[in-house]
Amino acid sequence: MKTILPLLAFGLLVAAPAAAADTTSPAPAANPDAKDPDAIRCRRIQVTGSLVKKEKVCKTNAEWNKISDQQRRDGADLIDRSRAGMNPSN
Repeated sequence: MKTILPLLAFGLLVAAPAAAADTTSPAPAANPDAKDPDAIRCRRIQVTGSLVKKEKVCKTNAEWNKISDQQRRDGADLIDRSRAGMNPSN
């Protein structure tokens, strides 16, 4: 009796997730809104000064692309100025 009860409990623990997995719906396909410029996408951005706190920021794909392009231009400009010897921090 002492060995049957733990085996029965183990069997129930193993069988329950398998039975629950069969009843769930299939996962959706790739995000259809990825190319839509008006679709809203949220990102979790780390808060400055905190190691773990993150802030949820939601913008349209067009706005995220505009921010990304501006950051690329700023990075390229910084590299170009430092190569030319015109770094403002000197």
